[in-house]
Amino acid sequence: MNLFIVQESFLDEDIAEITEVVANGLAARQHNIALITLTGKPKDLSHTSPRITPIFMGKARAAAAAAGLARLVENEKPDIILSHGTGSNIACLSAVRTRSRLKVPVAITLHSSVTISDKLALQTQKRAATIAVPLIYREAEQVICTLRSIQHVIELCELVPEEKVSVIYNPLVEMKVFETAAQPIEEEWFETHSASKVISVGAPCSRNADHQLLHALAISRYKDNLRAYLLGRGDEKEELRLLASNLALNDIVIMPGQVTKPERFIRAANVYISTSQQDNVSRELVRAMALGTPIIALDSGAGAREVLSDVRNGWLVPSGDADKLSEAILAAVKCDRSDDTLATRARDFSQERVIDAYEKLLRSMISERVADLN
Repeated sequence: MNLFIVQESFLDEDIAEITEVVANGLAARQHNIALITLTGKPKDLSHTSPRITPIFMGKARAAAAAAGLARLVENEKPDIILSHGTGSNIACLSAVRTRSRLKVPVAITLHSSVTISDKLALQTQKRAATIAVPLIYREAEQVICTLRSIQHVIELCELVPEEKVSVIYNPLVEMKVFETAAQPIEEEWFETHSASKVISVGAPCSRNADHQLLHALAISRYKDNLRAYLLGRGDEKEELRLLASNLALNDIVIMPGQVTKPERFIRAANVYISTSQQDNVSRELVRAMALGTPIIALDSGAGAREVLSDVRNGWLVPSGDADKLSEAILAAVKCDRSDDTLATRARDFSQERVIDAYEKLLRSMISERVADLN
């Protein structure tokens, strides 16, 4: 299979990382990949598979890349195009449907969407979905949603036939996570005594959530013997240190900054708290699930809500409610860790399973195209 995988730029680090994982996974199965980046500066991809050919179009905007993409399609004649991200999706569909004589099948991947309240009247939900979803998406052979909540919006807008829509979660868990997590912890700041350990890894735009966590710890510390480790946090670390001091938490809250192999600490923790406030699924949250660590997440985005549905040892807490978060912490540190529903759910995000799903879908699209041509 000769495949174009297209992304808008490297500025969206989450999508760029997912795209690279998918490209390497398919290349490892002997498929030839042209990894095309539409905008921004080139990046060193020498570490990728030799079956991956990086192509940097260097356009100022994704929309400006459509003509160049069309020429590339006609010259290289790929079997199929897999696009990631809104700008890339629109550019690829525009290139193939309106500018190229070679009608290559296009699968677009949606990583984000609007949240539409189910409390609205159904017709209002449908109108909102129709506004949110670009009309050109109906030209795609397949629409891949990285969350079921995204699939729900696509189905509401009724632009894309149901049989063209599928869900493939992002590949967030690789096998080396378990090897890394099993390595010893030698850092002196990580105490091994009997205190219950709370771990959290800093997430983008998590300032309010971090404040909620510290206030919850101030409530919980008098009800259980706790130690909290807030990894990462970058520029916000000093502000959080000051708040921790004001809350008299200096003796139980440790902020070591960035650490290598955080999976070691996540596995050793009694509970992992995700402070991500984005709709997508936090990589650390899913890795903690795979390692069997009980999870607490803030109910501020569709991702955590979807991932933690129907699992035990997973708590969703309202954003801004320190009392509820405190209650969840006290319950989580005492829960039965022998339950394996978290690890089972995390398998949906395993790299092997995700690459299987992409390969199966892309092969079926090629087979349908051959059948149509015949």
